[in-house]
Amino acid sequence: MYCGRVICTQALLLVCLCAFSVTCAGADLRNQTDVCEDAAFLQTAHLKDLKGQDTATKHPLSELETLVVAIRRHRLTPGTFLGMATAALLFAIWEVSFDTTRKIEATEASYRSSDRWWLIVMSAMVQVVSGSIYAMGAWQDELRDRLGISMTGATVIGAMIFVGISAGFLGGILFDTYGPKVKLCIAAVAALLMGYSSVSLMDNIVCMTCSVSFPRNRASINGYLKAVLATAAGLWALLWAQVFKPSFGLPAFLAFQSMASFAVGALSLSSIHILPECGRGPLDGTDHRRLLILIAFLVVLTSFDVWSSYEHSRGSAMAGPSFGLIALGLQIAPCSVLFCAKAGTEGAEDRLMAPKSGLTFQVAAQGMDFYLLWLCQFAVFGAGVATNQNLALILESAGHDAASSLGVALFALSSAFSRIVAGYLSDKYKAYFTRFHWLSAGACCAMLGEFFVSLMDLQGIMVGTLLMGLSFGSFYTIIIPMVNEMYGTLEFGKLWGAQMSSQAAAALIIMSTVLPLFYRKASDGEDVCQGAACYRPSFLLLTALNALGLVSALALQVRNSDSLPIARLSPTNEKTG
Repeated sequence: MYCGRVICTQALLLVCLCAFSVTCAGADLRNQTDVCEDAAFLQTAHLKDLKGQDTATKHPLSELETLVVAIRRHRLTPGTFLGMATAALLFAIWEVSFDTTRKIEATEASYRSSDRWWLIVMSAMVQVVSGSIYAMGAWQDELRDRLGISMTGATVIGAMIFVGISAGFLGGILFDTYGPKVKLCIAAVAALLMGYSSVSLMDNIVCMTCSVSFPRNRASINGYLKAVLATAAGLWALLWAQVFKPSFGLPAFLAFQSMASFAVGALSLSSIHILPECGRGPLDGTDHRRLLILIAFLVVLTSFDVWSSYEHSRGSAMAGPSFGLIALGLQIAPCSVLFCAKAGTEGAEDRLMAPKSGLTFQVAAQGMDFYLLWLCQFAVFGAGVATNQNLALILESAGHDAASSLGVALFALSSAFSRIVAGYLSDKYKAYFTRFHWLSAGACCAMLGEFFVSLMDLQGIMVGTLLMGLSFGSFYTIIIPMVNEMYGTLEFGKLWGAQMSSQAAAALIIMSTVLPLFYRKASDGEDVCQGAACYRPSFLLLTALNALGLVSALALQVRNSDSLPIARLSPTNEKTG
C-alpha cells in the first residue's frame, strides 16, 4: 500500500504538471494569435513547415499545432507557473489527507527495509536541484550583461541567493516539531515561487533527515548526498553553457531550474521521513554495494562534466546540446537502484520512533564550541561561495572567460571527491582521525585555496578552485553529523538552523560588501575590470579570514578531544559536578 500510494501521488503530480503547463501555454498562445495583428508574431515560417502551405493569414490552430508552436517558440507563460502552483496545492492536499493514515500504518504494519533506499535516492534527487545554487559562477556575467548592471549589482544578486538561509532557524523549529516533510513541502513551493534561496534549504532538510536516520553511517550517507550536490553544480553549469545559452537564453534556464526544483521536491515528499528505530541499523554488505553503484554513477558523471566543459572551453566542435542531455541522464541514473531495493520486513514491535535526547538550543548556545563552529563555517562558506559564484567574473578579469564552466566543473569534481572520501573515512576511522581533525584539514585547504586564487593567473585560479572544492566538500560532509553528535537530536533543527545563519552573514558581508568594494576601486569607474588587481586584494583578505577559521577549527579540536558538549553542558552533569 505504501509504495502504491507513492506511485499514485507522483503520477498525480506529473499529470497535473503536464496538463496545466500545456493547457495554459496553449491557451495563452491561442489568445494572442486571435488578437495580434502582426503576422510575424504567428511565426509563419514555423507554421509553414508544419502544414506544408502558407499560413500567414489568421485562423484557429489545432491543439497539436498549438503545442508544437509553443514549444518551438520556447514560450514560458504566467499560465505555466499558475499550473505549477495549482499542482503544488493539489499535491499538498493529497499528502495531508493521508498523513494520519500513514502514521497509523507506521505503528501497525511491518517496517519496509526498502524505505531507507527510497530515502537515500530521493534525497539525492533533491540534491540534484539544490546543486543549481552553486552553478551561478557559470552565468553571472550573462546576468550582468542582460540586466545592464555593474559587477556590484551582479555580486549583490549572488549574495541575495543565500539570504534565505537566514530563515533556517525557523525551518529548524518546523523540523523539530513536525519532521522533514512539512519543511520540504514549504521549501519546494517556495523554490517555485522565489527561487534559489529556498533551494539551499532543501539541501539541509535531507541531510539532517539522513543524519538522524543513519546514526552508524552519518558521514558516509551525507558524504554521498553532498557529493551529488557538488556534481549537480557541474551539471547545471554544463546545461547552461551547452544547451540553454546558445538556444534558449537565461530566462528559460532560470524558469527551468525553478520548475525542476519544485517538481523534484514534491515527488520526494513521500520518501523523505526520519526512519524508525528498527530502520537505523548500520549499512550491510548489500547496502554498501548499492552505495558503491551510486558513487560509480557520480564518478562517471563528474568525469563527463569536466571533459565536456574542457572541450567547450577550447571551442571544440564536439561540444553541443547532446552533451547536456547525456549529463542529465547520468544524473538521474541512481533512480535505477530503487528497482532492486525490494521491501523486507522487520519486527513491528520496534516500529515506534525513538525518543529524542540531547541539549536544548538555549543550553548549547552557552558554550564556546557553538561560536567557534559558527566562525569556522563563516570563513569556509564565505570563501568557497566567493570563489565558486564569481568564477566567470574572476576568469574574465584574468583574461580567460571561456574557462568559467571548466572552473565550476573542477570545483564540483574536487568537492564531490572530498565529500565521498571524508564521509567514508570519518565514519570508519573516527577513533584515529576524528571529525574535528577533518574540520581542521578543510579549513587549512580553504586558506591555501584563497591564496592561490589571489595570484590571479589561470593556473593559480584553477589550483585554488581545486583546493576550495576539497575544503568545501569535506567541511559540509562533516559539519552536519558533527552538530548532531555534539548536541544530540532534541533540538537538532534549531541548532543547525542557527549555524546556517553564518552562511547568510557571509554572503551579505563578503559577497555584498567586500568583493564589490575592492572591485569598484580596481575598475576605476569602468563596468568591467581587467587585470590581477580586480580580485587580488579581496582574496588576500579572505586568506587571512580563513587563517582565523583554521585557528577556530584547531581550538574546537583541542576542546573536544576528551568530551563533547552534550556531556559537558548536560544539566544532569552540572548537578553531579
